[in-house]
Amino acid sequence: MRSAAAFALFCLLFLPAAEAAPGNTVPPKLEGWYLVWHDEFDGDKVDPAKWRVEDAALVKNKELEYYSPANVYVRDGKLIIKSEKKEQGGRPYTSGLVETKGRYSFEYGRVEVRAKLPGTKGLWPAHWMMPAKGGWPPEIDIMELVGSKPDAIHMTNHYGEFPRNRYDSKVFNGPDYTKDFHVFALEWDPAGLHWYIDGVMHFSVSRNVPHEPFYIILNTAVGGTMPRDPDETTVFPQHHEVDYVRVYMKEIPGTYFLMTSAVNGKITVDPRLPRYNKGDKVRVAAVPAIGYKFEGWNGDANLGSNNPGTVLMNRHKTITANFAPDPNAPKLISRGKKTAASTSESPELSAGNAVDGDMGTRWSSEFFDPQWIYVDLGKSCAIEAVRLEWENASARAFKLQVSDDARSWRTVYSTDNGAGGTEEITGLDVTGRYVRMYGSERRSKYGYSLWEFEVFGKEPPSVM
Repeated sequence: MRSAAAFALFCLLFLPAAEAAPGNTVPPKLEGWYLVWHDEFDGDKVDPAKWRVEDAALVKNKELEYYSPANVYVRDGKLIIKSEKKEQGGRPYTSGLVETKGRYSFEYGRVEVRAKLPGTKGLWPAHWMMPAKGGWPPEIDIMELVGSKPDAIHMTNHYGEFPRNRYDSKVFNGPDYTKDFHVFALEWDPAGLHWYIDGVMHFSVSRNVPHEPFYIILNTAVGGTMPRDPDETTVFPQHHEVDYVRVYMKEIPGTYFLMTSAVNGKITVDPRLPRYNKGDKVRVAAVPAIGYKFEGWNGDANLGSNNPGTVLMNRHKTITANFAPDPNAPKLISRGKKTAASTSESPELSAGNAVDGDMGTRWSSEFFDPQWIYVDLGKSCAIEAVRLEWENASARAFKLQVSDDARSWRTVYSTDNGAGGTEEITGLDVTGRYVRMYGSERRSKYGYSLWEFEVFGKEPPSVM
């Protein structure tokens, strides 16, 4: 949900294994498993190539925190998520959330998080996963804890389709998980989900198993429907300490993993599978982000400058696409221009927030369909691309439209399968003064919410 200027854009099936990450501690081998991604937090800051740090007052579960980047940091080989009683962004508390959305996702495998959890009334630490393509459900909760019950770990699989969504869950009562570090793990295969605490399996399901890539989220919420609000007994500050996060894939003889990574662009993979048989051929294509151009490949496949290229799967392979700034790319022409919207959830979430270049502000609509937002470019311009930076409340179905008078609209792009996150629509070759996102179906019960609505193209020359 962040722009390329703020963070590196990643789109990948898997990131490189530990051995390809210089400077990181290499974890011990796990018999029968292959390490495909990890973070030991042994640097001096959160790695932006692995984690997106939230900076927002998210609207969900009646929570009371503002997720502030200042509350997320690395200290003494640990990721620290700090929760405190401090006003920010209209919320009475601050806390932290990091996620691998847009940087890393995986389908099937084993994910481990070693952590020491915060407690106290109103705290809600969680390690969980969401689908890379967007939408909810599904959701997999590796671990949730209600701060007032520090010995109870919740493990949950959410499934179905909103508003008829369902879940399977179990609570395990063990020691006080705020007193020491424990390893919370999930093993996921096509037949089931299996939850472990300190190496012992405590919950398993074999129905409604998801079959798509998920990304990882670590956070501590304050207040909300599950822990309820803090009270006079609540102690601040609290610290959620994470020692490491590791993802493994099960070794199966004759099958291999393709691990891809890219900065300032993405790699499409066809077919995109959790693993490949020996001899399979996989088509990969490098797609630059707006403002960048493809410059070649690095890694285990001799692709040279071919784009797309073909990878022969005869072992585990890692490839990286390289992109560089494109001086001939279309320019951002919507920043700071006038806007209008069908509705706004509140005055603080008005349409102008979507063109201010500030990823901490957003436009959010009221909670019904349809909704729209448009930007007035001031004069007729050549429009070549649009970037939508969605908050979690994104569009399933929407259109991009242009107009010369803000009354008669021409549809130039339409989808019934919006992905959320960062959506870039390129290859547009139209002219118009007004550009509108018209949403006809939301992905959640909330409205539509955009951090930024960016239009790229060329303004006509000024007349002297």
